[in-house]
Amino acid sequence: MLVAASRSQPATVDLPLAWHVEHDRATTAEVSAVDASTQTLRFTLGAGRPAAQFAALVGAVSGGLAAYRGVTFTGRADHPMRIGVHLRPRGRDNPPRWQRSVYLDESPRTVTIDFADLRPVPRTVTAAVPLASIDAVMFVVDTNNTTPGTSGVVTIGSLMWGALH
Repeated sequence: MLVAASRSQPATVDLPLAWHVEHDRATTAEVSAVDASTQTLRFTLGAGRPAAQFAALVGAVSGGLAAYRGVTFTGRADHPMRIGVHLRPRGRDNPPRWQRSVYLDESPRTVTIDFADLRPVPRTVTAAVPLASIDAVMFVVDTNNTTPGTSGVVTIGSLMWGALH
């Protein structure tokens, strides 16, 4: 849960991000800006058997997230689906991530995620989210929740970070 607003400190902070896409070789994906605060991910997961196909809308975070305890955003998809919301620390060779899945459909919905509710990927990681070293927030469509060959559109906007007090 995010902290309540007060006169001395806002409950949420807008932290500008640089957006790009990441995907596996068999998948196609592109990002486009709807407006200053809204991004759209268009994707087609690679066809065939599930083989870790994924498409991700990735927001580069500058300076980590140690000053925050959660994130709130508005999301929708062109059809009902689950996506993963991941935090990824700096590092090479696919460092561990912390994630939670959320449900989206055609109706815009506001989603709030407390960082304490995120779970590590892989599950063998036992450390808490290293908020100071997080350099990306990722909105991920993958074969954990979506059938290979699926196409779709996910829209994410109004991203706000919950401040600590």
